[in-house]
Amino acid sequence: MDIDYARIGRLMTLSKGRTHDPYERFTWPERIPEDQPWCSEDLLTTYGTPYQDQLDAGQRVRLSKWEAVNFFSLNVHGIKGVLGFVSRCIYEPRYADVSEYLHVFMGEENFHMWYFAKACLDYAGKIYPAIQLQGPEQADSPELEDLYMFASTLIFEEFVDYYNHKVGTTEGITDILKQVNYEHHVDESRHVSFGREMVPRLYRLALERSADPEATRADVDRMVTSMFRYFISLMYNPAVYDDADVHGPLGFRNGHAMRNALRAHPARKAVHEQWFKRSAAFFGKQGLVAGLDLAAL
Repeated sequence: MDIDYARIGRLMTLSKGRTHDPYERFTWPERIPEDQPWCSEDLLTTYGTPYQDQLDAGQRVRLSKWEAVNFFSLNVHGIKGVLGFVSRCIYEPRYADVSEYLHVFMGEENFHMWYFAKACLDYAGKIYPAIQLQGPEQADSPELEDLYMFASTLIFEEFVDYYNHKVGTTEGITDILKQVNYEHHVDESRHVSFGREMVPRLYRLALERSADPEATRADVDRMVTSMFRYFISLMYNPAVYDDADVHGPLGFRNGHAMRNALRAHPARKAVHEQWFKRSAAFFGKQGLVAGLDLAAL
């Protein structure tokens, strides 16, 4: 499967047509209302469980704030990693035909990192540290290393875009947060389109250069499945429940206990499937995974 250069050209045109000064794009209020939610209630990690009904309105607003800070922080750390990777590979011969778009991509991602960090620091006073649940395995070849980076980036982009689109189109969300989420959704839709061009290409290249294509297929299946599991787990940050001060009222001794209960709650399996089904369908169609069961992750 070759790159669709007409699509890449359209992405370039769309990006250039939306060029703006990111530092002037939004009017940042000095503070935001304490009684307005930062995200819709169906994005809370208590959603679908009995714990949601046990939270009063104020607790839900506090939880929405720190859930949003978690998602913004994930964006900050995720973008840092992607920028590091792209800046290393942008002039490699295998990316010569898309290097111009990679420049556009890096510029837009840098802007995204800035305004997500600004929202965290201005309105919550901190960015959550990066969470390493499990270190990535060493890839067997440069082609696989690149594939895993692009695959994880694509899954992450679609993961956060689900959140961004919902918040950016939901009434009642604090206006600046709604604007930031919607802006990211619009830009990220182009990045997702680009990632969906690159992943099949890199997968094909890894198989072509593998001494044992079947073993490579099995390794890719296992690694991509673990990526989905990893990103599902990132939804549940114990610091969120501590900062929102909701673990005690719900009967948990600390945020870690609440995190573990929510991560394993049967009602959350349907949420995971809804959140990641589009990505899972793409990776299945391209042959990177076979029979991926999101509910089992």
